[in-house]
Amino acid sequence: MIYIAAAMAPEAKPFTEGLELKADKTFNKIRVYKNENVTLVITGTGILRAAASISFVLGRLTPKIGDIFLNIGVCGGRNSGVFICRKVSCYGLKGDFYPDMVYNSGFKEAELITYFKPQKNIPESTLADTEGAALASAVRAYFSPDRCFFIKIVSDKGDFSAVTPKTVAALVSECFHPVMEFLGSIPQDEKPPYLTAEELKEAEKFNFTVSQSIMLKNLLTHYRLKGGNPLGLLKSFEAVKTKAEGRTVLERIREYVLQ
Repeated sequence: MIYIAAAMAPEAKPFTEGLELKADKTFNKIRVYKNENVTLVITGTGILRAAASISFVLGRLTPKIGDIFLNIGVCGGRNSGVFICRKVSCYGLKGDFYPDMVYNSGFKEAELITYFKPQKNIPESTLADTEGAALASAVRAYFSPDRCFFIKIVSDKGDFSAVTPKTVAALVSECFHPVMEFLGSIPQDEKPPYLTAEELKEAEKFNFTVSQSIMLKNLLTHYRLKGGNPLGLLKSFEAVKTKAEGRTVLERIREYVLQ
């Protein structure tokens, strides 16, 4: 499955139309469009809305290992063009995200900086948006860095007067086919996340829900591939008595694995 996040409807339109995605009515307050192979979320603009929307959808759908995440949309920048982001950061905050650039996209590379509001003065050799870092923080628990892609199209240089829904949709439309060709070139990895019998037994002390257990398997599979010891990590945490304690443990495991 390919999961796509776009902040605004004009950014999503080329994909909802080009891929013939249908609205998923089971989501009442978030616009979600799907077919058998793609799920697209219109997150809304801004850091908080983007993080909340994508977290809610992924928490409900629980992506599998090998699934792909794409953030597509317009941004500010000094130079025009389509860029794939090698680094995603939030201005003034820690926690940079580095997608693994192991596949040749054919796009130019750049650093994406997310701000709390649109920027008029954009540093040289960077891109500026208001969602990317929030999405990166939210999706890193579900997708490995080599399956996360942030592709941005420069729509302005800090002057927003010429940016309209029509121009945004036109800019994204121009790169629809190259983006889908790139995603289609990525090898499919359908191996399920796994834990050994001993690891599963150790994880029982956390009393995780089904969705939390799936998230744990994704995290520990990623940790194993990095050369870590999942059983040792699980044993480093005490058993929990409440759901709140379980959520805290899962978040601490997530932070440790993805640091």
